[in-house]
Amino acid sequence: MKYIKHIDGFLNEGRARYDSLTRQIVKETIDTWVADWKKGKKVMSYETYINKAGLVFDIECNLYLDSHPDFGKVEGTFQSFDSTGADSSTTDLEGDDQDPYIVIELGVLSTELPGFWSSIYMYLSDIVRHEIEHITQGGHDIGNYKPGKPDNEEVDQIMRQMINRGLLPKHSYLLLPKEVDANLQGLRYAAKKQRISMMQAIDDYLATQDYLTPKTREQVLAKWRQRAKEIGGIPKF
Repeated sequence: MKYIKHIDGFLNEGRARYDSLTRQIVKETIDTWVADWKKGKKVMSYETYINKAGLVFDIECNLYLDSHPDFGKVEGTFQSFDSTGADSSTTDLEGDDQDPYIVIELGVLSTELPGFWSSIYMYLSDIVRHEIEHITQGGHDIGNYKPGKPDNEEVDQIMRQMINRGLLPKHSYLLLPKEVDANLQGLRYAAKKQRISMMQAIDDYLATQDYLTPKTREQVLAKWRQRAKEIGGIPKF
């Protein structure tokens, strides 16, 4: 039995590599975005193919000034558009082969730059690490999937559809196993980068979810705390 790795070992395996990969992607993205902004571009874009840290995926990161062609004007100072997300599958909806991919699409008011670059960097750090966690929840056939990660794609998709149709309350999204893990890893990394506590990072994030009530917020925290103990290596909150 001493040769069998505990589940915590699988869940923690590669964490430092994924954090390092996140740091690399975020730096290259911000450097590209700033250069594009200085050239007067309204859409700043970075994309690359990743085949390292035991992961294979494409990533595209776009920053829109003032408005998005599909989603309209930026609401508030800064926002993440609904097209942001990850697909860990190696086949598309038609059954054709594809590389897993991450798409990140953010918007910012032009009047906020250059002062807002540091805030964009911090937010991007959270979201890139969040989406990389999703990449590790699938792609069994190419080695992306890591043991112990939630990977029931069929149930996950059914639950998401029920939430989108209003058949389940909105806060159920934060209780989806895949989202719990992704949020914990993204916020852990964000807290580290900002040098704040895990609880502060979580509070800041949950404050943006205006559908939460005190009761549902506690339900989310209870679920996240339970899973954090199972994963290990997540600061207490």
